Amino acid sequence: MVNIQTSQAMENDFKPVVGHRFQFRTQPSEWWDGIIDGEVLIVDAPNRVSYTWASGGEKHTVTWTLQDLGDGKVNLHLEQTGFANAQGLEGAKYGWGKWCGELKKVVEQ
Repeated sequence: MVNIQTSQAMENDFKPVVGHRFQFRTQPSEWWDGIIDGEVLIVDAPNRVSYTWASGGEKHTVTWTLQDLGDGKVNLHLEQTGFANAQGLEGAKYGWGKWCGELKKVVEQ
């Protein structure tokens, strides 16, 4: 697992253990309390990790998958499913858009 220390990282008590319940916490806004509740669903290190993502009355599933492409290349796939409305989808696009820039820097190192 990669530990990403950035200004965008959320405080959390995540552990890659199936069944572990955790929270991601960040600065609240007028639209959101800044808390995401989760439970680890799958740990297949180093290939895949999946967990629930519950916030604002919605519950999603987030899955990260690594695929070895050979020659030192790896594909990282992020999938978040279970959106009940466009507002939740737009919030996720905004949040992941901010965070993925930081992830790209880590991957390039």
